[in-house]
Amino acid sequence: MADLTQLALAGAAIAGLLFLLIRRLYPKPLPGIPYNEASAHRLMGDIPDWFPLIKQTHEFSDSMLNITTRKLGTPIAQLLFPNIRKPLVVVDDAREIEDILVRRGKEFDKAPTALGLFGPMFPRATLSQYTTPALKAQKRLWADVMSPDFLKRVAAPNIHKATCELLDLWRLKAEGPGTALLNVIDDFRNAALDAIWVAVVGEEPGTMRYEIQKLRHQLSGSDRPFDQKPPVGEFLKEQVHYIGEAVARSSNSVSPELAQRVETWTPRYRRFRSVVSGEMRRAMRSAVERFQHLETERLEDDAAVDTCAMDLVLRRQILQARKAGVAPSDPTKDEAMLDEMFVMLVGGHDSTGNTLSWFVRFMEMYPSVQSTLRAILRSKFPGPDLPSAQAILDADIPYLDGVCEEGMRLSGTAKANLRQAIVDTRILGCPVPKGTEIFFNFHTDRETPHVDEAVRSESSRAAAEKKWNSVGAEHAWRDLGTFEPRRWIERDKSGKEVFNAYALPSLAFGGGYRGCFGRKLAMLEFKIVVVLLIMSFEFLPLPDEYRPMSSVETVFRQPDFPYANIKVL
Repeated sequence: MADLTQLALAGAAIAGLLFLLIRRLYPKPLPGIPYNEASAHRLMGDIPDWFPLIKQTHEFSDSMLNITTRKLGTPIAQLLFPNIRKPLVVVDDAREIEDILVRRGKEFDKAPTALGLFGPMFPRATLSQYTTPALKAQKRLWADVMSPDFLKRVAAPNIHKATCELLDLWRLKAEGPGTALLNVIDDFRNAALDAIWVAVVGEEPGTMRYEIQKLRHQLSGSDRPFDQKPPVGEFLKEQVHYIGEAVARSSNSVSPELAQRVETWTPRYRRFRSVVSGEMRRAMRSAVERFQHLETERLEDDAAVDTCAMDLVLRRQILQARKAGVAPSDPTKDEAMLDEMFVMLVGGHDSTGNTLSWFVRFMEMYPSVQSTLRAILRSKFPGPDLPSAQAILDADIPYLDGVCEEGMRLSGTAKANLRQAIVDTRILGCPVPKGTEIFFNFHTDRETPHVDEAVRSESSRAAAEKKWNSVGAEHAWRDLGTFEPRRWIERDKSGKEVFNAYALPSLAFGGGYRGCFGRKLAMLEFKIVVVLLIMSFEFLPLPDEYRPMSSVETVFRQPDFPYANIKVL
């Protein structure tokens, strides 16, 4: 009998311990920040609501917003997890997000979760590092790659050339029977790959030319197989596609960082590093050999020497070594430089392809915007030839700038990002402890709940007073779900229309010191491509089955129906 009593007591003790352990695993909300109260009383927190919504919509970020800020009707809320992970603070207010990114950099830095997604694959890229003196030095080394002068002189002509080849490909496709309805995303990605590779490395990958020649062979009706040797761009495309797929898979796993680390152990990842590094190292050796034979005065002449981003960085390294009287380091062993170039290649290829795919969908949906822009462009560039890259970038066309900003704003290609509070701070009046990860919604496509100005930060209120509280400024915030370029246009004192880049918070590339490094290059590329597309094609209505605006979100947000029904002009 005593044995049974002891056994019962032991069982009760174990059950009690298990109960206490389970209770400790229940979500522990941060005080002072709204959250779903029902989720705090279940072991898995918000996950049972969140995961089915992701599966249903394929939208990671929107699903999170729909069960937090939008469900609660607040601009800030918590996403609750079991207590093995701290809650994630979700912020869905464009003004406050811009303020934090641009003016409060000392309070926030990259989040561990974000670094874990890219760090294992590209550990020495600036994208994968916290803000340290070493990171700042690395960013300074690459800063001039994104200077307006360098981009206009080196990148813009190559972007224009790749886009003209895209136009040639589409004209060929439109001549074939039933081919006016195009799936555009791969063509945009191929053109972006050509443009970004030559801008970074200085050599043409030839992807678009190869696609044109292949299509011409098909249209010729020849019985002979197409036996032209694929260019380097075809192999690069395969590698870049692999990286995008791998990052997307890992981002949807339970532990993205662990999944990424495991991926780096695979033969497929090693093949990627081998193929792409091999091409980059070969180009580096060629550039170094060229620079070593130049006089110091010649090395100091940016305009006469640089043909790509790699040239600029290598030339300055060689110049610094020569002035210091030491031998330059071997750049082919510089893993930081290789990783930086990898990120530029992968990010510039996929994000540009997605954004342009969204843009042609908007043009189909808003024919009046399309026709207005075309009329303005034709009056500015009467032809008969298409304008050069220089002419496009030198032209002052407020409506074009507004169209580009709307395209970036509504596409939501980079839908959101994560930061970490590195000090105890406050967001919208709510206390945010040091170490908290914050999810920022970058997609400004709808109105958010009203926020009392008193709870905003002092810097946010000051910025609003300067940028958004002027007479007539409120029109920019109306109907945020519609494509309206004129929300970015105002009149100066003389009555002339001018583009106002600050009409709304511009969050497509993040912002501040840790914003997207390639922002200027992406905007320059987008502007050139938009002009050439609108002047070359009319985007006609799509069949009903291709018109849904649904999407799938992994690293970037991609339309489910990236189609265009084109008419050659």
